[in-house]
Amino acid sequence: MTEWLVGARDASAERAHRVVAAALRAAYAWTVRRQRRDAMREVARMTGVVMEAHGPGSGPTTPHDLVACLRQPLGLLPVLAGGSDDDIARLVLLDGDDRLTPDAYDLACEYALPVGGAPDSTQWMPTWTRMRAEQIRSDTFVALVEVNGQRGYVSSRQFLIEHPAGSHAELSERISETGVRPPRRGYTEIPADHLYHASDGQRWWWPCAVCRWPMAVTRTTVRCRYRPHAAVYQVPRGRSAGSRPTVKRIDEGRPRLATPVARPADGCLCVEFGIWRFLVVPGASELRVKRSLEALGAAVELWPERDSYDLRVLAGGTEFRVDLKEYRSVHRLIADLRAKPPSVRILLPKTHEHQRGTLEAALPALRVTTETKFCTEVRRALKAA
Repeated sequence: MTEWLVGARDASAERAHRVVAAALRAAYAWTVRRQRRDAMREVARMTGVVMEAHGPGSGPTTPHDLVACLRQPLGLLPVLAGGSDDDIARLVLLDGDDRLTPDAYDLACEYALPVGGAPDSTQWMPTWTRMRAEQIRSDTFVALVEVNGQRGYVSSRQFLIEHPAGSHAELSERISETGVRPPRRGYTEIPADHLYHASDGQRWWWPCAVCRWPMAVTRTTVRCRYRPHAAVYQVPRGRSAGSRPTVKRIDEGRPRLATPVARPADGCLCVEFGIWRFLVVPGASELRVKRSLEALGAAVELWPERDSYDLRVLAGGTEFRVDLKEYRSVHRLIADLRAKPPSVRILLPKTHEHQRGTLEAALPALRVTTETKFCTEVRRALKAA
């Protein structure tokens, strides 16, 4: 009877995917239940999806049962127990204060997909909780190409990556100078949980040193929502009223990064979360790789042939074509590559080079390289030329 919600029954991996996607939507809806009168209806709908995936007599059977599961590792759910994705098994979506955990933003969003038909919640639920990453990228591509064409698409997409946040005046001035045409409603207000509220009532935000999007603020802890961007900062006590707040890095990780400077929040905007997570985050790596290859002497073209792949590299008389893939979950990456086999080599950025062995073991026919190896390959081609 519930097949209309999710389509025909399928493999266990797809049932697990639906459960993670439904759990993410239910978790988000639970966090806004006091602001959205229909939020509990969404939790109930997602409970139905989870029940269908488990089958009779297994898994949570009421919305409150499901919410209780969201406060525990998802691997305790029968349909996810014993799976090969340890990161998902350890994933907890709601913290002790019933807020979304960092892993919900960082990892679970890669499992988002449309489940449960087309309810009214699509009007208020963020795209990253209900849409596949590929769909968000595709919609942005269509929006940019329609008004810009291929050449304008490249410059407009690069603009979004390089300027994912800023003051309205600053963004307007740069758009006017460059002639780019971002998608309509491409920028929105900075989310409330990415703002620091000072004791004197002023609001501030800090751009991530890697992707430049506003970092999340939890009390006095500041960090990018995307874990591979690493740095964690603390706001020291004792700031004098009216002064600009500062942050001090408290993790021991690498690489060394410039300390971000606080910016006043009034009049500032940022791209919405879905565009940031699935265009800006990998785009920051794509532009970094492009700059590295150009520094070696190669010519690099971004997103050629209507974004069929990411980088065309000319090194002497040799041409390379690669598609950069930056997934937190290697299991989601494997599933997506199986569903849509690539026509060019897969390039893993430095932060994800450890995924190469798993990828090659799961997809032996896949052509995979890493940023480190690819730069060496290009360097040799240039030297040979």
